[in-house]
Amino acid sequence: MRYFELFDDVNIPQRWHIGEITADDGWEPPFWSGSAFQGSPIATISRPGIPLDFSLTSFAVPVATRRVAQAIGSVAGDDLQRIPLRIHGHVGFEVLNALRVVKCLDESRSEFTKWTERDHRADLAGQYRGVTKLRIDPASVPSDAHFFRIEGWLVALIVSEPAKLAMEQIGCRGAKFQEVT
Repeated sequence: MRYFELFDDVNIPQRWHIGEITADDGWEPPFWSGSAFQGSPIATISRPGIPLDFSLTSFAVPVATRRVAQAIGSVAGDDLQRIPLRIHGHVGFEVLNALRVVKCLDESRSEFTKWTERDHRADLAGQYRGVTKLRIDPASVPSDAHFFRIEGWLVALIVSEPAKLAMEQIGCRGAKFQEVT
């Protein structure tokens, strides 16, 4: 199966940008950790403009219309937590929380750096510091994984080809895909 990193198309003219997402108490939930979230998150708009069907916040949290969330959910099943999102002046948007984390980064085909003990963050020694060319090993991905993050590099949000096609078939505006297999 083919897999794709899911991005936000930042080149759409006059598009909006969603800033920070917080819980009711002002805490910023770690939507990139693979953990479920309980609560009712609130988002701010950092740049007003045309709302998109899919976008990433300033901190790479995926936000989509209910229609896009349903399309992804029909493929991803329990790997996707759909969380209604409150955005002042806008209705029908959800946080797409990936609940699965898969160890699948193919170091032999990827380009990356790791933290070392000599860096200013010696506590992170051995962990990925940056990944400039991401490739995953499809053989390491369970066949039922369609919406997930990568163990060790949680910044990346990965979708399977069936999830990508589901988004494209409904005309999802705002999503970009880059193959990583």
